[in-house]
Amino acid sequence: MSPFNAFCWLNEATPSQSNLSAGNVPAAFKVELIPDHSVLIRAEEILRPALKMMYRVTGLPLAQVWYDENWPSPLGPSGIYIKHNTFGKEPSRLRSQFLIWGMNHMLLSMQLTNRYCQTTAVLKWEDVAVGTIYVSRTPPAGLTWTGRNSSDVVEYHPGEPKPLSNPRFAMSLAYGDNPIDRNLLYLTCIKAMGEAAEAGLNRIVAGLYTLGLQRTAWKLIGEQREIEAGYSREAAVTALGRMIHDDKFFEVCVWVKVHGVQSAVGGYTQGF
Repeated sequence: MSPFNAFCWLNEATPSQSNLSAGNVPAAFKVELIPDHSVLIRAEEILRPALKMMYRVTGLPLAQVWYDENWPSPLGPSGIYIKHNTFGKEPSRLRSQFLIWGMNHMLLSMQLTNRYCQTTAVLKWEDVAVGTIYVSRTPPAGLTWTGRNSSDVVEYHPGEPKPLSNPRFAMSLAYGDNPIDRNLLYLTCIKAMGEAAEAGLNRIVAGLYTLGLQRTAWKLIGEQREIEAGYSREAAVTALGRMIHDDKFFEVCVWVKVHGVQSAVGGYTQGF
C-alpha cells in the first residue's frame, strides 16, 4: 500500500473496521482524585513518565500484583509513584488492570480541565482503597525516588526501528501533513496500550481501534492476515517515540512487519 493510499485509508476507516472496542470500567472500580492546583506541572513532564509506566504495566498480565514503584520524568524533577495498600496475609490487591483504569481516568481529567498539577489518585475496588498513584514534584511523604535516571522507554534510537522487547517486530513510518497536539497523541497512545493489554497481547485479532479526545485516533489493522493485539501496543509506542525523537507531531502512517513479512498497516489520525 502506497503512503498516499494508506493515508486515504486511515482517514476513511471507521471503528466498525475493528473487531474490538474499549472495554467498560466496572462500577466496582472508582478513582478519588485529589489535585493540588498550587503545584502546576508541565503536561509533558507528566505524560512522558506516564508513557513509561503504561508501557511497563501493559507488558504484564492484567492480574499482576504491584507493590511500590516509581517512574521519574526524563524532563524534570517530577515523576509518578504508585503505592500499594496491605491487607493482612494478602500483601497487595493492587493489580495492573487497576493501574490502567486509574491512569487513564487521572490523565483524562487533567486534559479536560487543562490542569496538569500535582495529584493524588486513590484507586478503590468495591469501596476499598487498594493503592494510590501520586503525580508529584517531590517524593510523597515517607517515600523516595529509586532508579532515578534520564532514560525514556519511548525514546527512538536511529538504527533500531523496533522495540527491544519484541525482536520479531519491525516498523516503518511516514508523516502526513496534518499536525496533532502532542498531548492528545500521548493520551491516545496510553489508551491504546491499555486497550491492547485488555484485549490480550497474544490474542489474534483483525485489528485494534482506539479513539482519543478530539477525534484523535490510533488504529492498526491486519493486512491480508490477522495480527496479535500486542503488535498494536508496540507500534503505537514506537511511532510516538519516533515523533518525539524527530520533534514532529503529525498524522502518521505505519507499516508493521513480523518476521520480515508485512502484516499490518495503521497510524495516528485526527478526524474521519
